[in-house]
Amino acid sequence: MLLHQRGVDLLVNLMDAEEHFDVLDREELRRLISEAVIVFGEVLRRDVPTVPIPPPESGQIPSSEQI
Repeated sequence: MLLHQRGVDLLVNLMDAEEHFDVLDREELRRLISEAVIVFGEVLRRDVPTVPIPPPESGQIPSSEQI
C-alpha cells in the first residue's frame, strides 16, 4: 500500500509539473525524474508477469489474459 500511495503522490506531482513546466527549475525536474525512476522500478520489480510478454518491436499486442 505504501508503494501505491507513493505512486499516487508522484502522479499528482508530475501532473502539476506538466501544468507549470515553464517555471520549474532544473533541480525540481531532476528530483521528479529520480522519484519516477525509483517508483516505476519498484512497480515493475513487484509486477513480474507470469506469462512472457513479447517485446514491443514484435508488433504483437498482449491480450488481457497475458497481462
